[in-house]
Amino acid sequence: MLLLLIYTTLFTSFVCAQQYAGRRVAVPELPPVTGAELAYFNIKDNNGGNVTLLNYFSFPNGKRQDTTKVQRAVLYIHGANGGSDGYFGAIHEALNKASQLNPNVNQDSVALMAPYFTSTKNNIERSDIVTWDDVSWSFGATSVYPHGHNVSSYDALDQILQYFNDVRTYPNMKEIVVGGHSMGAQMVQRYAAVGKELFLHVPVVYWSANPSSFVWLDSNRPLPTDSCPTYNDWHHGLDNYNMDYERMFVRTLGSLGVRLRYGSRHIAYARGLNDFGDYPDGCGPDTTGANRGQRMYNFLDAFPADSGDTVDFLAGIGHDTNGMAASESGLNRLFLDNFNGNGTRRANVGERGPPTRPGKRRLEDLN
Repeated sequence: MLLLLIYTTLFTSFVCAQQYAGRRVAVPELPPVTGAELAYFNIKDNNGGNVTLLNYFSFPNGKRQDTTKVQRAVLYIHGANGGSDGYFGAIHEALNKASQLNPNVNQDSVALMAPYFTSTKNNIERSDIVTWDDVSWSFGATSVYPHGHNVSSYDALDQILQYFNDVRTYPNMKEIVVGGHSMGAQMVQRYAAVGKELFLHVPVVYWSANPSSFVWLDSNRPLPTDSCPTYNDWHHGLDNYNMDYERMFVRTLGSLGVRLRYGSRHIAYARGLNDFGDYPDGCGPDTTGANRGQRMYNFLDAFPADSGDTVDFLAGIGHDTNGMAASESGLNRLFLDNFNGNGTRRANVGERGPPTRPGKRRLEDLN
């Protein structure tokens, strides 16, 4: 009886620790990363089946975290070219820096995750893991592989948030941060706009750093739209929303419903003041500004941040995921704010800079 009790306890603990585990896949293309394991998250598809989403997940000192000690979860979503290994490295180093400011914020108390939204342009075996067409994962599209399994990238985020919200696994979780840089920041902002109401008990912050464009919440634009008849189509606007994810909500309630949902979320905007680049994505973004800087300023002018939001401007930083994560904004919003669950948040960082770089417009990297 005693042996049975011990076995049952150990088995239950193993299942709890491994409840995220999806099908293990050999992915030699993905390099090892300090402080992380390559985790295989099981994601339910729209047909009740299962697919595997790759993640770099906290693995401090070569072991899994004691989830009862974790107070915060930080997701950091990669850019257009993938690179979730580098993104995990960025938040891992930023966490070490945050620990110097508050020793309670450390590798044991903060769970780090860098999801890998695998694309058809990545050299990954598509038959084994959930994969999206090009960068369509950033605006909630349905997966294209494995065949017969349909899952929106936003459904995947929903399930990750629900995992960290589970009090049985994370009884002391105080906050979840969904962060992203560049294309990852675009995903975060759009997900904040149309993401389902999950009724989580843990508060969620959406940190969007240096996005190249935003989903606009009405049909008005600061620049002419005559030469861009699709300027208000999803994912730059809310017209012709053809995603499976929350289609009824967006089509039925439209701009008003989306604005109310977006306004109910805690958004943390961050801009590196030396980032004047762009990402080629049709004509829609050009109706909101000529570059990342103009587009953020114009968006915030059209849809001012609420009192619970934060807006940070970082001098001397360009389109740099490591620099943004390790900046005062990154440390505050990703790690330090509301760490103990008392609602304390630091003031906005910096002041708004010039909207354009002197000289010729340039195309920056797509990180």
